[in-house]
Amino acid sequence: MAASNATGAIGRVSRRIGRYVNHDDVLVRFVSLWVVVASVFTAAWILSYLYLPQGLLRGGNPGAATGYAGSITREFLWLFGWNVGVSLIAVGANTLRSVNTPMGYVIEVVQAPWYGAVWGTGSLAIGTGERIVPSLAVLVERSGPMEITALVAVVVATRAVMLWHQESGPRWKEEFVRVRSPSDWSLTRREWALLVGGYLLLAVACYREAVAIAQVVG
Repeated sequence: MAASNATGAIGRVSRRIGRYVNHDDVLVRFVSLWVVVASVFTAAWILSYLYLPQGLLRGGNPGAATGYAGSITREFLWLFGWNVGVSLIAVGANTLRSVNTPMGYVIEVVQAPWYGAVWGTGSLAIGTGERIVPSLAVLVERSGPMEITALVAVVVATRAVMLWHQESGPRWKEEFVRVRSPSDWSLTRREWALLVGGYLLLAVACYREAVAIAQVVG
C-alpha cells in the first residue's frame, strides 16, 4: 500500500510539473523548466562534491578539450560557436515530442546534472582542478548558470517546432508519427523575444567565460 501511495504521489507531481513546463505561456514554461534544470544541476553538484573522486570527469567535454584559443576574442568565438551548436541540437530535438514533452527539454534535464558533476568533481578543462564548493556566491561569479539559463530559454522558446509526435506511452515502445511540416512552424512575439534574449545571454556568458579563462592561463 505504501509503495502504491508513493507511486501515485510521484505520478501526481510529474503531471503537475508537466503542466507547467508545457504551459501555453512561454514565461511560465521558461520559469518552470529552469527550476527543474536548476534543481537537478544543484543536486548533482552537491552530491558529486561530497561523494565522487576529484577530477573524475576531466576531459569529458569535447567543446573545451582544445585548451585556450590564444586570445579572448578567439576563445569567445569558439565558446559561443560550440554552445550555439549545442543549442541547435536541442532545438532539433524539439521536432520530436513524446506525448506533451519536447525532446529538447529532455536534453537540458539530462545535461544539467552532468555539468553539475563537472563542477563538483573539479573537472573543468581549464583551471586549478579544485572542486567548486557549492555556494550561492559561486553561482553569481561563474558564467555556467548564465549558459544554462540561456539554453533553457532557447529550448522553451522553440517548443512549437514539432514534426514527429508520440501520442501515448509506453515511451520506449511507441513509434513517432510525422504530424507536421516546417511550414507549420510559428513563434509568438514573446517566444521570439525569449529566443533572441537567450542567445544574447549566451553571448554574454561565453564572453565572460573567455575573459575568466584568459585570466587563468595568462
